[in-house]
Amino acid sequence: MTGPFASRSHCACVVVQNYDYDEAAAKLKIKADWLKDHISTLPHMKFGHNAAVFCDCDLRLIQAINTVLPPRAAEHLTPPQQTQAESQTTAPTTPAYTALRPSKGRKRQTAGV
Repeated sequence: MTGPFASRSHCACVVVQNYDYDEAAAKLKIKADWLKDHISTLPHMKFGHNAAVFCDCDLRLIQAINTVLPPRAAEHLTPPQQTQAESQTTAPTTPAYTALRPSKGRKRQTAGV
């Protein structure tokens, strides 16, 4: 969402500490021009016609967005997924209700006198 009611749910700052392009670039150890060139895809705040400003939470999110993890490194960060065979053996057994069918019922006998 953009505009005056945009959410900053990623921000947990308790002290207002805003950084301009140069300060934010110095904290991230990148060039300020890179921030300016990519500002439309980066979290930031904008007050009126002033230049964009960043808080510490914005900088952490920018860092997370641009973090590259090779697949081999990612394997060490995520817990291994259970295979389907493992999940079937560990899951409690439940009857297959889809296999149940109603009985044919009893045939009514006619009263024969």
